[in-house]
Amino acid sequence: MMFPFDFFAPAQREVGLVVALLVGVGFGFVLERAGFGTARTLTGQFYLHDMTVFKVMFSAIVVAMLGLVVLGGLGMVNVPSVLQTAASGTFVWPMLVGGLILGVGFIVSGYCPGTSLVASATGKLDGMMTFAGVILGSVIYGELYPYLATFAHSGAMGQRFLDQVTGIPRPLLAMAVALAAMGMFFGAEKVERIFRPRRGLPAEGDPAPRWGLWRRLVFAGMAGFAVLSAATLAMPGSPSSADASQGPRIAKGKAHQVATARWLARRMVDRPWSLRLIDVRPERTCKRKTIPGAECVPISKLKGLNLDVGPGVRDLVLFGQGDLARFPRVALTYKGRVLMLKGGYASWVAYALEAPPAPGHRATPADWAEYRFRAAFHQSMTGRKTAPAVKARKYVPRRKKKKRGGCS
Repeated sequence: MMFPFDFFAPAQREVGLVVALLVGVGFGFVLERAGFGTARTLTGQFYLHDMTVFKVMFSAIVVAMLGLVVLGGLGMVNVPSVLQTAASGTFVWPMLVGGLILGVGFIVSGYCPGTSLVASATGKLDGMMTFAGVILGSVIYGELYPYLATFAHSGAMGQRFLDQVTGIPRPLLAMAVALAAMGMFFGAEKVERIFRPRRGLPAEGDPAPRWGLWRRLVFAGMAGFAVLSAATLAMPGSPSSADASQGPRIAKGKAHQVATARWLARRMVDRPWSLRLIDVRPERTCKRKTIPGAECVPISKLKGLNLDVGPGVRDLVLFGQGDLARFPRVALTYKGRVLMLKGGYASWVAYALEAPPAPGHRATPADWAEYRFRAAFHQSMTGRKTAPAVKARKYVPRRKKKKRGGCS
């Protein structure tokens, strides 16, 4: 039986938000109990005398990876579907710069954004100040986004996964990462024993004998799951081995729909999470300027996205410079709704990046509502305010007063 991960899809977003709240509370509790609410523990890894952060986070990553691969091998989870729904796209240069800025902020403040919130919840002043800095930085970035939009979408590579880049089967890659993690754990403890005495700390972080038992149990569990993940390669009908062999399938009678720039702008404001935008223009043209959030994937490379294996919970919108002369047939393998942007990127520029014309004196309330939305959307896309339109007043001639004369 396949586990219905799409139960928390946008169509049931309210339930997903409740579950996300419960998971977030549990995650914060575990972080605090692991010592991640203290700056000394977090910065200890940079000084090489406390590798708790490295060991805990790497353990969580390996456990999640092995669990996903094993469940996929047993046919309980569609791994490509989960990955393509949960993973974000790759933007090389913004991620490199963002990682550098985050690393500097981490070492200076002693917290990352998530752990600063955990520290704030436990009443630590340094955590509160760090969290305030996160909010301030987010606001500043939002205000400067119109000037940074081109750089923010540079180096777009779409969704790239390690098994696709290396060509190694997913279960074998998971086993290799798990074994490498266990070796790095031993190395991290060796580093701790070297650097802790230099800072006047005991050589062992936790001398209690029970720690050795727990460590052996964790390592044994990781090794067992790693071997089980590799064993799923030999199982008949394993989804992980069948993904590559199955060719694209097109539903009988399926065709794409047409979307307008106005519809796209409304959807980006109301439900941006329900869209997946793909710019099929040449990569060099797309990387210079495109619709925010769009992936730069020319038509010749669409097959590499494996659109047929996703759950199809988002609307797939394709666009070129203008109307596409030939709609890519491989896009119709997508399980969800497939749309083509009418007029392409040129229509988007005309609607979102050019100031809207003011309504005439015969404009209806609906026309004025559309103008206000488009003016606000234009400002959010360009950072430039649209000159307010003045409603034309209908001329009403004054009634002349009757002159009264004589004795009447």
